[in-house]
Amino acid sequence: MAVAVLTLATGCIWQQQTLARADIVGTWTEGDTGTLVFKDDGTVVVTNLAEFNNDGDKVSECSGTGKWGVYPDDKEAEQSWITVCDGNPWEFGGSKEHPEMRRLVGDPSYGKHQTLSRK
Repeated sequence: MAVAVLTLATGCIWQQQTLARADIVGTWTEGDTGTLVFKDDGTVVVTNLAEFNNDGDKVSECSGTGKWGVYPDDKEAEQSWITVCDGNPWEFGGSKEHPEMRRLVGDPSYGKHQTLSRK
């Protein structure tokens, strides 16, 4: 019970969200982990996106321009992919008012994530 209360109080529960493609368009960023700018023409501009080693430690940054798309179909998405910078697909969560996207970094058994918020 105490763990559940602490988890709720600190907001540590990830709530999966499905976003419309139009809701993904825009700028997503968080601190020093980088910025993704999704454009409605399918272009993504990546600036200083943190890259991680197998331990989940930040080791470099990636910038560039590429394409983006969504899963499971082209209208609504639970996940997004980009063609620039290596990494796992991004999954959507948070709330409709304050959406977030995250991806696993490092060894999946460690459960570390890189999280960006919609600005």
